[in-house]
Amino acid sequence: MSALAGIMVLGGCWAEDEPQSGHKVSVDAVRQAATQIDPARCPIKLDLSAALRSVAVDRPAQLDSASAEVSKSEKPADDPATAQQNGLPPLEAAAAAYVECDYRVGEDKLGIRLTATRAPAAISLLAPQIARDAHLTLQDLQGFLDSPPGVGQVKVAGGTVAAGGVAADGGDVAVLVSSSVPELHDDTLSTFTAELINQVAF
Repeated sequence: MSALAGIMVLGGCWAEDEPQSGHKVSVDAVRQAATQIDPARCPIKLDLSAALRSVAVDRPAQLDSASAEVSKSEKPADDPATAQQNGLPPLEAAAAAYVECDYRVGEDKLGIRLTATRAPAAISLLAPQIARDAHLTLQDLQGFLDSPPGVGQVKVAGGTVAAGGVAADGGDVAVLVSSSVPELHDDTLSTFTAELINQVAF
């Protein structure tokens, strides 16, 4: 899978915000789901119909495909950035799992990606996808990553890409939504992504 290839895990800090509900996503559960991926079923438990209705989109979402990767290592490198410079793949450097579910809403595409890491690097692992889908320059991408969304928060890039932090048990979890659905952009995409963050379960 190319989404995580050739990136540098940037420095970050643990999000201090806690969701009011206390609901957390287990990094262990994400890793287990990633090792048992079924291309015909997204392992992220989501009610996309409800999320779409929350932004007045009354069209069904159909799964195209699901895929996943998981690190062999369960412990992140002491210095993930240096480890990658020395040739360690990003997934291994952060002891991460990556899940990708691609949908169609009519003829439009909707991609949902989730990363779960043992290090505070979940958003950073999504950097290549954010840059590609939002058509960001390196400078704009760096600006996005310098102030990443915290737990329960959503940040939109390029109008069609949104990333958000998910409350995690045992590490760091983030969600990325890429949309070519005309109704899902800017504020509506932010609202939709926030709804998905509240739903994420394994």
